[in-house]
Amino acid sequence: MAHNPPRIDLFSDTKTRPSMEMRKAMCAAEVGDEQADEDPTTISLCEIVADLLGHEKALFLPSGTMCNQIALAVHCNPGDEIIADETSHIFNFEVGGASAIAGAMIRPIEGKNGIFAASQVEDALRPPLRHSPKSRVVVVEQTSNLGGGSVWTLEMLNSIKDIARNSDLIVHMDGARLMNAVVAS
Repeated sequence: MAHNPPRIDLFSDTKTRPSMEMRKAMCAAEVGDEQADEDPTTISLCEIVADLLGHEKALFLPSGTMCNQIALAVHCNPGDEIIADETSHIFNFEVGGASAIAGAMIRPIEGKNGIFAASQVEDALRPPLRHSPKSRVVVVEQTSNLGGGSVWTLEMLNSIKDIARNSDLIVHMDGARLMNAVVAS
């Protein structure tokens, strides 16, 4: 009889399953009313993430899609345009949320494995015409899901940030796999 080694499904980070130790930790976690700011586990997580990313505060949300859509709704006005890679999660897998929730449209650009150059952002910018959408946000996905896990380097991110700053754009990072990039770097 052939020995079949355990199969590890790497299709998506959503396919992971908690180990018994993880399940025990979840059962033993101290909980409270998160809405009343009384859940010590959520408070601790938010403090760790805020400190890690150099921010005053962090907000826990249950899904990456929810994070992306709230950010876009905050940053965009109806009719604005979002520049993102054609393979990005925000463009392909969020049920048209940018248009349905924020009233914004996505202008996909062709990168390589989910990564695009700052010059491509410049080329995608719309001239300020009355009948054209205003380019408002540029989205980077760290790491790129459909790009095979491609990692944006700090140098690449800084070049996007510089173009954005000079063009009055907001940079949004879909950081669903941000810690993967930390490990890979």
